[in-house]
Amino acid sequence: MEEQKGELLFVSSENDEIIGYVDKDSLLKQLQSQQSLQGKIAYRADMVKVPEEGAISFYHNISVVLGVNESGAITGYTTARDTKNLLNVYKLQQVNRIFDSSGIGIITTDSDFEITFMNETAEQILGLPKHVLLYRNYKTLITVERDLDEVLTGKQMVMVECSINFKRTSGNISPLYENDKIIGIVHLFSNREKLGDAVNELEFLRNFNDDLKAVYSSTNKQITVVNRAGTIIRVAGTFLQGFWQQESAEELIGKNVYELEKEGVFSPNITDLCLAQKKRLSLIQEAKNGKKVWSVATPVFHGDKIEKIVILSEDITSIHELRAELEMAKKQSEEYKQELDQLLTQKHDGQRKLIFRSQVMERLVDECRHIAKVDSTVLLSGESGVGKEVFAKAIHEYSHRHNEPFIRVNCGAIPETLMESELFGYEKGAFTGADQRGKPGLFELAHKGSIFLDEVTELPYNMQVKLLRVLQEREMMRVGGTRTISIDVRVIAATNQNIHELVRKNLFREDLYYRLNVIPIDIPPLRQRTLDIIPLSVHFLQVYNQMYKLDKVLTKEALHVLEGYHWPGNVRELQNMIERLVVTAREEHISARDVLSNLYESKPRDQEKKPIVREIIPLKEAVEEVETQLISLALQKYGTAAKVAQILGVSPATLSRRMQKLLS
Repeated sequence: MEEQKGELLFVSSENDEIIGYVDKDSLLKQLQSQQSLQGKIAYRADMVKVPEEGAISFYHNISVVLGVNESGAITGYTTARDTKNLLNVYKLQQVNRIFDSSGIGIITTDSDFEITFMNETAEQILGLPKHVLLYRNYKTLITVERDLDEVLTGKQMVMVECSINFKRTSGNISPLYENDKIIGIVHLFSNREKLGDAVNELEFLRNFNDDLKAVYSSTNKQITVVNRAGTIIRVAGTFLQGFWQQESAEELIGKNVYELEKEGVFSPNITDLCLAQKKRLSLIQEAKNGKKVWSVATPVFHGDKIEKIVILSEDITSIHELRAELEMAKKQSEEYKQELDQLLTQKHDGQRKLIFRSQVMERLVDECRHIAKVDSTVLLSGESGVGKEVFAKAIHEYSHRHNEPFIRVNCGAIPETLMESELFGYEKGAFTGADQRGKPGLFELAHKGSIFLDEVTELPYNMQVKLLRVLQEREMMRVGGTRTISIDVRVIAATNQNIHELVRKNLFREDLYYRLNVIPIDIPPLRQRTLDIIPLSVHFLQVYNQMYKLDKVLTKEALHVLEGYHWPGNVRELQNMIERLVVTAREEHISARDVLSNLYESKPRDQEKKPIVREIIPLKEAVEEVETQLISLALQKYGTAAKVAQILGVSPATLSRRMQKLLS
């Protein structure tokens, strides 16, 4: 055994079968204890035979492994101890290769900060060989803002930036333990210039974290993430294949929602609405195959800019889910009623209410409260139906004159021949047919109160001079009278015309304009304050329910349709539409179909009229006539704008423009 440098002596049977083994230490102990070479050698049999090409494995209570070839002949042996040692060496080499391949430098020190180990990657990053750095004090070589002594107390420094040999690194410095005792430190670091991929990974994690925050408290079946340009960048959850009509979610990645909308894949485009309104939106989207999904779009901000839109979509096509949505709509309608009650508290006690939720209206109402404290003349301008009379009444109610008369004068409704007598009154016998007792004018009736001159630009030119005198002198004279009458009245005028253009064309006196335009207030149209549409709709619904003793409810979908309409007739048109819906709707719940059919119904025309050319007419008129008839027939048959757009082969946006032109 000594000559062959062997560790074991094998024992064989008569047929040369190996039955055991003796190691050198055991053999020497037996020779010492027996004091004779004639005794039998005691051997151990804790061994096993395994194929020499087999995988490494360890057996319980086995110390020796014999390798056999395919013929069953023994070709060699190894001990379990040697095998474990070799494996440990191999694993250590493998770990070193892993660290070197990953680009991570490793430096360890003892408790006095003398360098005890560094791998090859550390040499490459720092540009210094081992023999230069080993056993040198690490604290004198490294430039770092933190105190390394803290690491020896058990603290770990994460993402520490430091410099060695003018090389900038970033990594972690941790305590080095042995038998639960800190014996030094270990520094794992990377080259700062080569961390580009890691930075990109962190950016991805930040984006993913933002997405999770947006959907944290929401339930959904599909998550779609769209960037601000409208490109779909991620799709997760249960893929709504029937809605998108795509084979897989991967096919949607990279597609643009604006292009999909143009192709008629779905409508409306909730991404566009969310980007425009910069707030969380929820609505029903309909695919061209009739599939419907309930979508909730949440903007994700980076700073003060929208970075992406996270859309949660759930299929609500089934009857069971539609019933659930109907109950939700009823509940939300009740919430709108409660919200309306809160909005009503914003008004001053008066006969006409100011219903609003938008910031622009809030600023206007606040301005009216402020100017009501003085008696300066106010000129209200805005499109027809925006509520100029309501504002005039509010100014009167907010003022100290609120207990005095408020006289409304429609200047366009009074015949020109009666204009002067109506405004300023007349004495007895002033003209044929006059009341023998005389009659006070509207300005006299408004004494101590306010007078509202609606459509003031309709005043005849000669009457404008007399009105100017009243405004300047605060006195007037009755028709046929000989004495002046002093009046104390607050004048509020209104017009829906471009008064600047009328002055330029000499259709309205410039001096009167400046006298009226002391405090100008421009009331925006309803389409520019869409936040007011829903509270106004719910208010008018409540009014007409009480008037007609009904209990109609606007569904959530119906409210969204009302909110999306452009309302050329402003609040007056909205009020008339709600009354029509309350009266004509057959069911308790007023649906989106009811609203669409009333909003986009065609103008009265002969239903049997066909585009048959019997005479020469302009081609443009013929095309418009055909478009009008097709849209009208399709709306009557299919009810929804999305379905009509699909049948006529146009985008929903194009159809909306045609319908608006039809109603104009």
